[in-house]
Amino acid sequence: MRLISKDANLKKIMYQKGFDEKDILEFEKKADSVILRIDGVRDVPEVITFLSNLGYFVVAKDSMIFATTSRANFERTKCYLAEEGFDCNFEPDFNIAQRMLLAGGKSINLLQTNVMGIINVTPDSFYEASRVDVEAVSKKALEMIKDGADVIDVGGESTRPFSDPVPEDEEIKRVVPAIKAVREVAKDIPVSIDTYKARVAMRAIEAGADIINDISGGSFDREMFRVAAHYNVPIVIMHIKGTPKDMQQNPYYEDVIEEILQYFERKIDEALKAGVEFENIILDPGIGFGKRPEDNLEIIKRCEEFKVLGRPVLIGASRKSTIGAVLGGVGPEERLEGTLAISTICALKRIEFVRVHDVKENKRAILITRAIMNA
Repeated sequence: MRLISKDANLKKIMYQKGFDEKDILEFEKKADSVILRIDGVRDVPEVITFLSNLGYFVVAKDSMIFATTSRANFERTKCYLAEEGFDCNFEPDFNIAQRMLLAGGKSINLLQTNVMGIINVTPDSFYEASRVDVEAVSKKALEMIKDGADVIDVGGESTRPFSDPVPEDEEIKRVVPAIKAVREVAKDIPVSIDTYKARVAMRAIEAGADIINDISGGSFDREMFRVAAHYNVPIVIMHIKGTPKDMQQNPYYEDVIEEILQYFERKIDEALKAGVEFENIILDPGIGFGKRPEDNLEIIKRCEEFKVLGRPVLIGASRKSTIGAVLGGVGPEERLEGTLAISTICALKRIEFVRVHDVKENKRAILITRAIMNA
């Protein structure tokens, strides 16, 4: 059976995925805790190990498993646990090893919402202020790091709606010098390469990139997963319907969350078969990539449900058109506040990554949200 994330809409996912009482007889959600009574799982220690590696404190009794993320949540749930037969007369160890993503020898803490700063070495990205000449990349990278960026994302091709593709060699000419420029001034910051072309990804990794950020989820270039496997780097698998050129031509979903979940299941399977490590997969539901505004809002509202697949989630909604639509048609330059609202929601839902243009403002919103959550 598939493990259910503590942050997911448990009942909805259980019914959508066909679970019945033979699979899960009873469960309860208390604050940031989950109690599962599982029927048919023979190797309970494996489940405990899995949850522990995700950063949970875990207690098990027979076929029932309790998982929580903090002492406060444990204390809140103590009475319920006692009723269920757990022995709570002990001092739990909450010094859980941090859940990390390893990228190029660099560690990324996945028990927080990490800010991925956008550097576009393109002349035509949808948000003009995000465009950076190669000569200015070093300065921009240092500014982002000072402002609290956890990852820097370098892209050499605009994938805004209705955009045309950039020739592979031209994209390489843009991103390789940019990545080298980042590496000259910042050796320790994780760098991702925003590309759907395997050869571009390969050249970027050799220049110093640590992560592949593929808007096509390995669909546009079938070699991409093999490149990720060969270099043993994390890869962001994003959902897209269509291509940037045609993705906004009347997209439609019966159930956008369910369709994206099914897409991710297929793509994870493809990646694993190509040799990508499960621990190296990040999932991005693709805000604005073949979605209507109502689809994007639904994805943001329910983004924690993608955690059901056991992988970290990335949300890239910064200054996108859905924010403009909600705010009455304002342009990208007036969408900062909307972006901050989305980043705050992501922090509340413990989403692992937000990809943004404005590092300082988003980082501060996330830090305040985290402080309130942990108070």
